[in-house]
Amino acid sequence: MKNDPLLSILYPMRLRIIILILALFAFLSASTGGWLYYFSYREAAFQKTESNAYVRLTLLTRQLSTHLSEHIKPVKALSGIRELKIALESTNLETLFQANQILDHFTRSLGLDVSYLLDKTGNTLCSSNRNAHDSFVGKDFSFRPYYTDAVKGTPATYLALGNTSLKRGVYYSHPVYDKSGKSILGVAVIKSSVEFLESSLFTKSQDILLFVDPAGLIFISNKPSLRFRLLWELDEEKLNAITDSRQFGNGPWDWTGFKKDAAGNVADSQGAEYLFSALDVPHYPGWKIISLRDHQEIEKQVTEPFIKVIGPVVIFILILAGLLVFILYQLAARELTRRKRAEKKLRLSEERYRHIYHKTPVMLHSIDTQGRITRVSDHWVEIMGYRREEVIGEQLTRFFTRESRKFAINVIFPRFFSTGFCKDIPYTYVKKNQEQLDIMLSCYGVRNEEGNIIRSLAVSVDVTEKNLAQKDLQIAKEKLSQYSMDLEEQVKKRTAQLENAQTHLKNLSKNIIASQEREKELVARELHDHLGQVLTALRIDAVGIGKYLLEIDADAFERAKRMSVLIDDTIEDVRDMAYRLRPRVLDDLGLTDALESLVSDFEKRSNVSCVFKHGDIPEIDKTLATALYRIGQEALTNSLRHSNATTILVELRTQFEAVVLTIEDDGCGFDLNTKDKNGFGLEGMRERANLVGGKLSIITSRSQGTKITCNVKIKGEP
Repeated sequence: MKNDPLLSILYPMRLRIIILILALFAFLSASTGGWLYYFSYREAAFQKTESNAYVRLTLLTRQLSTHLSEHIKPVKALSGIRELKIALESTNLETLFQANQILDHFTRSLGLDVSYLLDKTGNTLCSSNRNAHDSFVGKDFSFRPYYTDAVKGTPATYLALGNTSLKRGVYYSHPVYDKSGKSILGVAVIKSSVEFLESSLFTKSQDILLFVDPAGLIFISNKPSLRFRLLWELDEEKLNAITDSRQFGNGPWDWTGFKKDAAGNVADSQGAEYLFSALDVPHYPGWKIISLRDHQEIEKQVTEPFIKVIGPVVIFILILAGLLVFILYQLAARELTRRKRAEKKLRLSEERYRHIYHKTPVMLHSIDTQGRITRVSDHWVEIMGYRREEVIGEQLTRFFTRESRKFAINVIFPRFFSTGFCKDIPYTYVKKNQEQLDIMLSCYGVRNEEGNIIRSLAVSVDVTEKNLAQKDLQIAKEKLSQYSMDLEEQVKKRTAQLENAQTHLKNLSKNIIASQEREKELVARELHDHLGQVLTALRIDAVGIGKYLLEIDADAFERAKRMSVLIDDTIEDVRDMAYRLRPRVLDDLGLTDALESLVSDFEKRSNVSCVFKHGDIPEIDKTLATALYRIGQEALTNSLRHSNATTILVELRTQFEAVVLTIEDDGCGFDLNTKDKNGFGLEGMRERANLVGGKLSIITSRSQGTKITCNVKIKGEP
C-alpha cells in the first residue's frame, strides 16, 4: 500500500510514453507510406504517359499514312486520260492546251498544289501553274526519284521540298502509257501540300511531334523552329548524301542538339531530358513519327496534384492516429464489460436454441464424423416412434432401408464430409413399427476453429404423400406421351400428303408457265416472221403504187403514202408485240443483253431515267433466264405504272454462288400490309422465283421508294 502513490504517478506516465511512441510510429509509418506511394505514383504516371504517347503515335501514324496515300489512285486516273497521251505523242499548241485544261481541273477538284506532265526525258510539257512565277513548264525533273521510278514503270510517292516553289509537299507519279499499254510516253505528277497535314494532325499535341526521314532530317513538326533540322548529329558523308539528293533544298541543316544515350534516354543541348517514343510509318520505309515529352512537365503534372491531395491527407492521418491511440485506451476498459455482457447473452441464446430445436414441428437431427446420432428433436422421435435413449449414439444408417443405407455410405457421407453441405437427398426411413417413410434430407456441417467439420445439422421433410402423387402424375404423363406420339405420327402423314400436293401444284405451275412461254415464243415468232414479212411486202407494194400514182393521181398518191406510213406503224407495233412476248435477244445473246435491251426500251417509252448495271454472269439455263427476265419486266412495268418514280436502277450480279436481280426506284412506294396480293403482280413474281428455287424480297414503305430483289442459287442447295 505504501507504493500506491508511486504507482498512481508511474502508470499515467507509462501510458503517455506508450501513446507518444504509438503516435511517433504512426507518423513514421504515414510518412514512409506517403513517400513510397509518391514514388510508385510517379513511376505509374511515367508508364501511363509513355503508354498514352504510344497510343497517340499509333493513331497519328495511321492517320498520316492514310493522308499521304490518298492521291495514289487520282494520279493513276490522271495518267490514263487520253488528252495527256495525245500531248506526249503529238506535241503542239492544241494538244498542250487540252492537256493543261485537264491538269487545271484535277488541281482544282482535288485541292492540289500543282499537277504537271513530264515527257520521257524528264522535261515539263504542261503544268497547272504554268502562269505562275514559279511555273514548272520547261523545268527538268529527271533527277527526281519519283520520275526515275515512274519512267521505269513503277508508280512512286515522294516527300520533298520543291526546287522551284520551295514548298514542302508529297509528290505522286505514274507512268503514261501509249494506247497499247506497253510503251511509256511520259510521267504524270501531282503534288499535295503537307501544311494541311501539319496543322490538322500535329498542332493539337502538347508534346514535340516530329516526322523525320531515314537520315533523321525533320520534315514536319509542330515546332516551326525544328523543321529542316537534323534530329541527331550526322557525319560529313551523310550530310553530303542529303545535299546530293536535292530532296530538301540546299541546306544548311543544323543539328537540333538532341542526343540519345545507350539506355535510350534523350536529352537536348541544355541537359533537359525527354520521354522518347517513335513509330515507323507504313508504306514509307525509314520514315518515322517521333514524340518527345519533357520530363519536367511530367514531374510537374505528378507532383502538384500529389501535394495538393496527399499532403493534407497525411497530416489528417497523423492527427487521427493520435486521437485513435487515446480513444483505444478508453475503449479497452469498456471492451471487458461488453464481453461479459455478450457471454451472458450467448448463454441465453443457447438456451433458446435448444428450446426451438426440440420443440419445432420438423424432424431435426445431428450426427458426428462417425455417423452416430448426437442429437434429435422431439418431433423426430415422435414420428419415428422411438425414445430418445434408444436413438442417441446409434448409427443414423440403422434407421434407413437397405438401398438408402448403401447410397448414404457410398455417396452422400463422403460428399458431405468433403463439402460440408448437401441438399434434397432422397432417403427412406424405417420406423419402429416397420413402416417406411420417404423423406427429403438437407444438412450443413458445423465446423470448429480450424475449419474441420465436427457435426451436422440436418432437416428431414416427409415426402411420402408427395412421392405417391408424383407416381400417379408419371403414369398420366406416360399416357399423354403415348397420345402425343400417336398424334405426331398422324401429323407427319398429313404433312407428307400436303408436301406431295404442294410438289404436284408446283410442277403444274411450272408446266403452265413453261407452256405460256412456249406459246409466247411461238406467237412472237409468227408475228415477227410471218406477219412482219407480209406487212413488209405490203409496204413495198404501197411504195411502188405510190410512185406509179405520183404523176397520174395526186390524191391517190397521198392515200398510198398514208397507207405506207400506217403500214410502218403497224410493223413497229408488231415488232414491239413480238419483243414483249419473247425478246429474241434473250435466246440469242442471253439474260444480260436481254435485260439491258429491256431497260433501254422502257427508258425510250417513258420520261424515267433507267440505269442498268451488271457484273460477270455465268452461263445459266433457259428456264432461269426466262424467269429472271419476266420478273424484271413485271417490276419495271409496275414501277412505271404506279410509283411515279424519276429513276429506276436495275442491277444483275452474282453473290455467294447465286444470281441476284435487283430493281429499285425512288417512287412513292406502297404498304405491303394493304397491297392487293391476289393479282398477278407481286404474287406472280414470287411464284416465278419460287419455281426456279429462288427467293423474292420486297422492301418498301410509303414515300420511301421500292426495292425488289430476286436471289437464286446456281450451285449447291438453294
